[in-house]
Amino acid sequence: MQRTMNLLIEQRLLGNIMLWPEVWNEIATDFRPELFSDPTYRKVAKVMIDITEGGNRPSSVRLYKEFRERGLGITPDDLITLVKGHVTTKETKTLLAELEDLYKRRTVYKTLLSTLNKLEQEDKDTDELIAEAQQAMIEAFDKTGKGELKDMQQVAESMFLRQEKIQAGETPPTYPLSLSSVQTLVGGLEIGSLTVLAARPSMGKTAFALNEALHWARMGLPGVIFSLEQKDIQLGQRHLANMQEIPMGHLRGKLDDHYLDKFYRGLTELRELPIKISDKRSLTVEQVCSLARIEKMRTPEMKWIVVDYLTCLRFPGKNQHLEVGEAVKKLRDLAEELNIFVLLLAQLNRGIEARNDKRPLMSDLRDSGNIEEFADTVIFLYREGYYNQNFLDAKMGDWITEVNVAKNRQGESGRTAIAMFTPPTMRWENCPSDWAERYVQAVKRG
Repeated sequence: MQRTMNLLIEQRLLGNIMLWPEVWNEIATDFRPELFSDPTYRKVAKVMIDITEGGNRPSSVRLYKEFRERGLGITPDDLITLVKGHVTTKETKTLLAELEDLYKRRTVYKTLLSTLNKLEQEDKDTDELIAEAQQAMIEAFDKTGKGELKDMQQVAESMFLRQEKIQAGETPPTYPLSLSSVQTLVGGLEIGSLTVLAARPSMGKTAFALNEALHWARMGLPGVIFSLEQKDIQLGQRHLANMQEIPMGHLRGKLDDHYLDKFYRGLTELRELPIKISDKRSLTVEQVCSLARIEKMRTPEMKWIVVDYLTCLRFPGKNQHLEVGEAVKKLRDLAEELNIFVLLLAQLNRGIEARNDKRPLMSDLRDSGNIEEFADTVIFLYREGYYNQNFLDAKMGDWITEVNVAKNRQGESGRTAIAMFTPPTMRWENCPSDWAERYVQAVKRG
């Protein structure tokens, strides 16, 4: 029955185009030979595309002439059969949409069958096979849907509809950062975006990411943390220290009654947070994407993932410089594919340490590849007190951190917020204004 349905829809679509060639312009950008399961119909579709490249219409006479010249063995009776299968011009787009759906079904079936065969015959890692199967389906589905080229009328229409929603109070969703000073600069993270958070070790980038993950989870937004360096219990301890202001050192030993009470209160809240953790090390970017896709199917409300951190991914090839850039691109594409936003942590070059001014630059992104190009937002962390201890003659001075928005596709770049990172409790907070002013003045003098 499925085979009959395929052929009937394929015949009707081709018949419509041949009888009313003027409908071609409405579907040309989405029309693909591989959508057709029947070899003869696939040949007809290929010739249709070839003869219309110069702006011609795919009339039956022109098609038949081309069939004869190519020796494809398609007879006039074959064309008559196709034309007899037509319905109405209004149904052409619907027929194409139905054909795309059938093509997707065939692709899913073939991909799953191929994966089952590989599971039986190949000694590959299961996660790798799942990633390959997912990628095969994504690549196939990329060949369907809206055409790649959009005229300005379509763009203007999309802009009109978007602005109408904004005027009606339906603003496009953005997801705020917990630090209001940074949020003011960034304007929130958008669905489909990739944000890179980069710093030298011990600047607090993991704590910053966990602080934001905790913030989003408390807003009711589910997400996944891919921790390629630290284990799940270590992340749990960091969350607990942040939530209850328990010094991290205390969580490595016996707690007194005061902190034990805080510990149990923190566990109660921790259990309810919509956060999942993968602490498997040496994942490839394909495996990260695979696990994220599976979780998105399980939890459609999933809105974010954190990857900690980029160069802890496993790159099986020999050219890590190129593979790092490709991994960043895949994570950006994943954000759009799954309708989520991605926070990717990255390490900075040791070359910073040789400079007098150790504030990060774009060129300091380790194995940068195309990190800067593919990221929507790039944020750098820098603490003067890390290099110049007892800064401002106080411990708090060492904790004041510059959060520099080096790239912001949706706003102004090169601006810096002043925040406070408290290492004992792994907390990030807005810096008190008097301390921020003292810090700025001291940096100007120094």
